[in-house]
Amino acid sequence: MKRKIRVPKSLKELFGEEQTPMELLITVIFSIGTLAIISVVTRDYWQSLKWYQSLVLLLLYIDISGGVVANLSAGTNQYYVDKPRMRWIFIAIHIQPLLLSWVLRSSITIALLVWGYTMLSTFLVNIFQGKAFQRTLAAALFGVAISFFFLMDFGLPSVISIIYIFYMFKLIYGFGVNHQFVSD
Repeated sequence: MKRKIRVPKSLKELFGEEQTPMELLITVIFSIGTLAIISVVTRDYWQSLKWYQSLVLLLLYIDISGGVVANLSAGTNQYYVDKPRMRWIFIAIHIQPLLLSWVLRSSITIALLVWGYTMLSTFLVNIFQGKAFQRTLAAALFGVAISFFFLMDFGLPSVISIIYIFYMFKLIYGFGVNHQFVSD
């Protein structure tokens, strides 16, 4: 039997009721590790920000990158399988591109495109809970998103581009899909 850690009540929406130590460790290492690498590579951009912009960028990066991995974990998945209404609420509150655009004074048009496409795609994927093709649909919708994102060459700072791509994956594929084996 797999050893599991009980998740504190304040973190259940992020990690579920319980997590395996390995899934929790992978989530933390990925989030902090990629933040460290991106911070070094994009140091000039971070240094150009005001302190509050850096703080918001840091917090949103940790939230989104952590969700990229945590949303694929058994604990988080099961939590939202058991609470379908909470899944819809969790999707709806994800307005990070709009917050980033506002705080960093970047393009609201691009933020609205990323947010709108992600919301529509995630709602569509979520409608098909329990269907075997749900993962395939989510992968296709994410593939369209990332193709469009690169083809449009928005000219965003690298860190914002990474956050937007992680955001789309986190919601469309990571969160919209029930990752337990299902069949029609």
